[in-house]
Amino acid sequence: MIGSYPETPAAEPAEQLTVGSIEAVRGTFAAIDRTVGTVTADCRTVAGTLSDLNDALGTISQGSGVSQQWGGFGLIGLPIMGAIKAVKGVAGQYVKQQTGTPLATWTELVANSTAQVEAYLSGLGTVTDLAGRYSATAGAEVDPRQAGEDEEVLRAVRWQTQAWKQVLGRVAQLGRLVDAILAADVGEEPEPAEQPAAPPRLAGFSGSVQRRIKEVQGRTTERSGDLRQWVLQPFVDLHDRVRQLPALTDRLAGEVALLEVLLELEIVELRVCQGEIPPAQARIARLRVAASALLPELARRLADARRTAADYATYLDRLDRGRQAGEVTEQAYAVLAEEYRQGLQQVRAQLAALEAEADRWRRDGPGLLQACGEWVTVELSVVAARRLAEQRQATDDRAELLLRERARLAEAGRLLAAL
Repeated sequence: MIGSYPETPAAEPAEQLTVGSIEAVRGTFAAIDRTVGTVTADCRTVAGTLSDLNDALGTISQGSGVSQQWGGFGLIGLPIMGAIKAVKGVAGQYVKQQTGTPLATWTELVANSTAQVEAYLSGLGTVTDLAGRYSATAGAEVDPRQAGEDEEVLRAVRWQTQAWKQVLGRVAQLGRLVDAILAADVGEEPEPAEQPAAPPRLAGFSGSVQRRIKEVQGRTTERSGDLRQWVLQPFVDLHDRVRQLPALTDRLAGEVALLEVLLELEIVELRVCQGEIPPAQARIARLRVAASALLPELARRLADARRTAADYATYLDRLDRGRQAGEVTEQAYAVLAEEYRQGLQQVRAQLAALEAEADRWRRDGPGLLQACGEWVTVELSVVAARRLAEQRQATDDRAELLLRERARLAEAGRLLAAL
């Protein structure tokens, strides 16, 4: 839903901070692309941990498939099967006692979460592709047909984002599962096998399974406790990574919340480009884009330009002192001084343009942010009234999204004060 877009008064100067359709789409996509990059990096970390945990759980959680797999290895397979069975039995009891959820349920949850994060990463990749296409487009207008297709892509990714938020809560709990498995007491050790068997043939097995088979060949005559430790070793290796998941998912939740706001704004802007939103509502949309996408982008570019200018000035100062101290030759000084001065001249020109834009924001930005805040307040009141009138909770997602946009506006206010 995009809301009713009630007309919220805004001072006329604030309109000067908005941009045309193609600039609004590009500016919002630039903010989305930056946020997607951050989300993707953290999601890949989560995906790697989930994939390894999924493999480890597969060893102890599958039934007849594992037995049949190892059963074909004769005397080598028998102690391995016994170790897997022992770990599975006792770990299953510990997991159920300590987490209240059966091991099989945890295993299914990890497998589903692994698939969902991979699907979400694929969806984020399509958004990156869209952002790149709009960035490279030289045209002055957005093609309405293309805008409609791109809107559908963004809607699908927004739906994936909502589903991924639910996954994050489950992923944060996986430390309890690994702790319970490692706490399991696997009991007394049976006697070892009397003699080793010939090395098994490895054809048809995956690379990771083959590596583990080769590793265990040298341990088949050891006590079964060593084999059980071998079965549990993947969980030991994963322990520290899994314990980091709560902090990582907390950070991801904030990144994903911002991404939802930006996706909503881009969907609205693409609808503006298709002529689906009346002028008065389109005006509010442009103000929202300016506040939540253009102002943060300006603040970032301004900070980068100031930092680069300061760096060039520092380089020149060090170079001057080095020449005076006889540590830099005249020839080297001439080459580098020219390079740094040209760089400083270019960045100062960029900085002047950015500072002029920042001056407009300092003057007219408070009125724009106020208009956006008033719009959010009205929209929230409409959601509350609808909930009361219709006696249903279907608009809760809308309220959450509006609250996240209000938080984004508060951040925009802090950025404006720091310009």
